[in-house]
This record gives sequence, C-alpha cells and structure tokens, in this order.
Amino acid sequence: MKKAQFIGVSLVLGLGVLFSSCESLKKMAKNHAQVQYQVNPSPLEMHGDKVKVDISGTVPPKYFWNKAIVVFQPTLVYEGGQQELKPIILRGVKTVGEGTMIDNKMGGSFSYSDEVAYVPAMAQSRLVINPVGYPEAKAEGMEVTNAAQASEVAKNLGLGERTIAEGMMVTSSRIDQESSRMAVVPHKYEKETVIPHTAYIYYLVDTYNLNWRLELNKTPEAKAGIRILDSLFGTGMEMKSVDIKAWASPEGEESRNQNLSDNRAKTAVRYFNSAYSKAVNKLARQMKVKASTIKQDIEPTVESMGEDWDKFLADLRASNIADKNTIINVISSHTDRDAREQEIRNMTVIYKEIEDEILPPLRRAQITVNFLEPKKTDEEIARLSLVAPDSLKLEELLYATTLTEDKDNQLKIFMSATEVYPEDFRGFTNAAALLYAKQQYDQAQQLLETANGLQPNNGAVLNNLGAIALAKGDFENARAHFENALKAGSPEAAFNMGLMNIKDGEYAKAVSALGSEKCIYNLALAQLLNGQVDQAKNTLNCMQTKTPDAYYLLAVCAARQDAKADVISNLTQAIQGKASLKAQAQGDIEFLDLREDADFQALVK
Repeated sequence: MKKAQFIGVSLVLGLGVLFSSCESLKKMAKNHAQVQYQVNPSPLEMHGDKVKVDISGTVPPKYFWNKAIVVFQPTLVYEGGQQELKPIILRGVKTVGEGTMIDNKMGGSFSYSDEVAYVPAMAQSRLVINPVGYPEAKAEGMEVTNAAQASEVAKNLGLGERTIAEGMMVTSSRIDQESSRMAVVPHKYEKETVIPHTAYIYYLVDTYNLNWRLELNKTPEAKAGIRILDSLFGTGMEMKSVDIKAWASPEGEESRNQNLSDNRAKTAVRYFNSAYSKAVNKLARQMKVKASTIKQDIEPTVESMGEDWDKFLADLRASNIADKNTIINVISSHTDRDAREQEIRNMTVIYKEIEDEILPPLRRAQITVNFLEPKKTDEEIARLSLVAPDSLKLEELLYATTLTEDKDNQLKIFMSATEVYPEDFRGFTNAAALLYAKQQYDQAQQLLETANGLQPNNGAVLNNLGAIALAKGDFENARAHFENALKAGSPEAAFNMGLMNIKDGEYAKAVSALGSEKCIYNLALAQLLNGQVDQAKNTLNCMQTKTPDAYYLLAVCAARQDAKADVISNLTQAIQGKASLKAQAQGDIEFLDLREDADFQALVK
C-alpha cells in the first residue's frame, strides 16, 4: 500500500516538474521580446564573397530559467532558399556542460560570430532567429548540437521567431570585371638601325704613308675589312657618322709619336674620302645620275690618340714571351715616360718578339663607319601591312599597328602576324588584347592558349589569360593567372590584382594597386568600400566618359552622405543609360532611407 502511495506521489511530482518546466519555457517565449539583439553591421554586408554575421545578445534579469538549455542558431532567409548559420548553446546556472551561462537573477550576455559564402539571392534576405529551449533533464543521454535536434527534444518549443536584420549591402559585388589592364607585347622595330663597320690601316715604323704592300695590310683580316668597307660605300647606304682614330707604338719619342699619330689619322681621312668618292662615282654611273645627287656630305670625327700604351701592355700580357711579366714590371716601374720608352727600346734588342709581333700592330689607323640600314617609310609599312603583310618583316608588321588608331585595322594586322609568323607569340597575344576589348572572350582565349604554348610562363600572356578568366567570372583561374604573371614580372598583373583585392574584401590594398590610374571606375569602388567617399566621388567625376554604373556608384556615394538630390540626379542618368539598374536600385540597401521618398519611388517603380 505504501509502495503504491510512493509511486503516486512520484508521478505527481514528475508531472509537477514537467508542468513547471513547460511553464518556465513558455514564460521565456512570452518575454522573448525583452532579449536584445544587436547585429553588426546591420544591414549585413557582403565582402570578399563572404557574409560575416556578428551578433551581441543581452538577456535581462529574471528571464532565463536556471534549468534551461537554449540553442541559438540564426538563419539567413532569402527567396528560393535559406542558409543556417552555426549554433551556439546558452544554459542556465543549474545545468552542466558547454555553452554560455546565463544567470536568472543577474541576466547575462553572449556574443556570436559566423561567416557564410555569399550567393546572389542573399541580396534580398532576412537574418532570422528562433532560439529553441528545453529542460536539461529532457535531453539526458542525448547529444543536442543544433536547433533541429533541440526542437525534437522540446517538441518544437521555439522562444519566438524574430527578424534581427533585414537586407544585405552588396556594393562590393559591383566590380567591373571587364576592365582588366591588358598587356600588349611591344615590337622591336628600330626606326634607325646602325650597322657599324671597322677597317684598319697599318703603317711601317716611323712612317704615315699608305702602304698596301706592308705585311699587316695584306693579312686576310685587314684586306677583308677594307674590301667590305668599299663594298658598303658602293651600296649608297646612308652613313650616320664616321670615326677615325690613329695611334703610334710607344718605343719612340713622345712628340715624334704624336706627330706620327696625327699624320696617320690624316692619311686615313684621305683614304676614306678617296674610297667613298670612287664608290659614289661608280654608283652614279650605274644609276645614270650625277654623283653630287647621291653623295653624302659627311665630315669624319678624327682623333689622334698618340702612343698606345694600353694595347701594348695588353698584347704583351697575351703573348707567349716567357719573361713577359718581368718585362711588364720593369717597364711599369718607370714613371718617367722617356725612361719607359727607352726601356722598351732596350727590350726589343733582347726580345725580338716585341719588335716583330707586339709593336707593329700598334702603328695603325682605325676607320669606323656607322651605316644606317635602309628602311621602308612609315607610309610604305602602313600600306603593306594591310595589303601585303607577307612582304614585311615581323618587326615591321608589328610596328605597323602603331601607325594607325583604327582598332579594326590593328586587329587585322596582328592576325596577319599570326598567319605570316605563326612561330612568334606576340601576334597572338596582342590580337587577343583587342578581342578582349570587343568582348570576344572565347576567341581571345584560344589565341592566348596558342601564345602560351609558344612562350610558356610569359607575364603578358598569363596576365591576359587572367583578364579573360575574370571577365568570364572565373575568379579562381583569374587569381592564379595574375599571381603567376606577377612572378613573371608583369606590371599589368600588379594592377589587375587590385580587382582581386576588391573581390577579397581587401579594399586598402585595392586602392593602392589601382591608384596608378586616377579616373577609373574600379578605383572609385575600392575607395568607396574603403570608406573614402569623397575620393570615390572625385575619381568618378574625373572620368572622361561616365558609364551608367559610374552614375549608379555616384548615387551610392550621395546616399552615404545623405545628399538626396544627388542620389536622384545620378540614379536618373544611370537608369536612362541602363534600364536594369532600376530594379537593382529598388532593392538596394544603400537606398534604404529613401524607400518611402516619393521622388525615389517614382524613379524606381
């Protein structure tokens, strides 16, 4: 009898506890509005393709039941779906386990942070909470880690759904993905190509007369130098300059050697004038014109170099004379020029090689003529590049693109370069840059892949591949190409990484990377996102031609500065230029404070 009575009492007590538990949780649900939630930022913002959610919660005294467990798990709700964020556990002081403890008597607070990947539908979203509470005793032996599991335990006892943030600021997504800086590989064409040719005339010791029978003048090298010089004169090729220098060997008296050097230079000048005149007269007869009409009036630059000590010592060091180091030391030990000259004369008696091999080549004149390679005129190159590209050298063909501002003609010339010179990567690379400007991304990519095969790991090619990937929305490949282009030294890639900095939410870095160009849309976007609203406005206003998106961004700047008239003015021009911006403005959180404004409604409805 006593046992039955005990069971009855236990049942009553258990029902009482259960009833008390339900009443306590219902009371928490009823008073849920007393709990304060602060979301930062509010509205939420998308940065770097992520949405970070920071929530601070304040629980008032006498609210939280000491035996309760509450699972707090926010949810982003948007059209077509929702994204649950991570859960956290709040618990009363008479419970055990992990979680943030909240005291019934004193109340308490908690902080929450999570980050989720952004999807475009989240632009119109709500951050919703409906904490789920249950008595700790009801979950004995169960693992409760999220709101769904807590609902099973508590029989769906939510404390009350509340929207704690509405909308999302997605201005950072307004990158102009089609404005990467493209690399164009420069041509190597020289408008003036100098072809230098040097010939030598050798002289007998103590003489300066021209003697072709001298052994040194009969060597194959010396004869070839003179013969080639004469033949170049005979082509009529224009000369840029003529430089004549003459030396003497250092064994004689200095003054005599200087005179020998002077006279040898004069002999070389006479030879030049004679040989050049003879060649011009012959060419004139062939052309049946007067020699004066084709002869170039050019004055040689003449230098009498005196004794050639440097070459003497250099040739001596390079010789096979056994005692050459001793000879050099003895000669170099004399600081007096006359003593050194005498020492050389003494050595020539002992060492016949000095007299026969070292000194004779020093008695010379050097004639250097800098010829100018014949070139087609710019007009000829420009014409042939369009009508007969195969008649031009590669560098001429690439240079031709600089002679026209017509982008279609430039593209035609670069494409001709890919056909006439398919082994060179530059035609492919530069044609792709022009196709990018035409938004013909697939064809541009094909050309760049060919260029990359011809010239692997080239900075310009990799940069342009990155630009194509970015324009197509392939951010992963864009980043990889830009990073590799940077390693290859591409300056364009350094600029383009600024676009990736915006994508990553690194706005100060983006401002720095893009700042080399002062009046571009993406720089203004980076400045705005970096909190530099006035600088962003200045950047947009200095653009030569404002796009509809630029006007839209100016409207955002105005909204952040509470300048309603400027918002309406700039939005009007943006929508007139791009009708799709109307719907964007209608739901854009940037204009939240104007949603009830009649002028704004009239513009976006």
